[in-house]
Amino acid sequence: MRVFLTGGSGFVGSALVPELLAAGYEVTALARSDAPAAALAAAGAQVHRGDLDNLSSLRAGAAASDGVIHLAFGGFADGPAAGQAELRAIETMGDALAGSGRPFVIVSGLLGLAAGRPATERDTPGPASPVAAARPGALAVPALAARGLRSSVVRLAPSVHGQGDHAYLPGSSTTSTRATTSTPQPRHDARCQ
Repeated sequence: MRVFLTGGSGFVGSALVPELLAAGYEVTALARSDAPAAALAAAGAQVHRGDLDNLSSLRAGAAASDGVIHLAFGGFADGPAAGQAELRAIETMGDALAGSGRPFVIVSGLLGLAAGRPATERDTPGPASPVAAARPGALAVPALAARGLRSSVVRLAPSVHGQGDHAYLPGSSTTSTRATTSTPQPRHDARCQ
């Protein structure tokens, strides 16, 4: 199976690429500059040049794949512009997969989903919430199923950031020391089944 991956050189992606390759997947990963391209090639992935603003590159990468995993995000510090760029990227990749039954998975977080109680798979940020304004693409993904593809949002908690991640701010999250190793460990909470 050929997987097109955005964010493959990021904190989560750098752990996912070797896992996918070890499981026998062929990985083509998006790289916007030389350093990430070299890291991805060294890990064994095929490199596809482009970024979230290069919609023709995203369309081509998604169309040539058997499924897409989207991990890239410009960041909350970039404000609403990053969210709008991600939304355009998700819609473009979704268009390339439409009617195919192929999977499209994105990774997001739990921030703002269920204050004061465990989150469930039915929780989504309200359309007027700050999270929805920052990451509108995460709201658009479930609707892609109606267009003939298998879409899902995987929400990681409590945080997927750690040392070595450009979004990591020491003391700003509940990341455990275990999650700051080079391979993030998945967490499972029976309450969120």
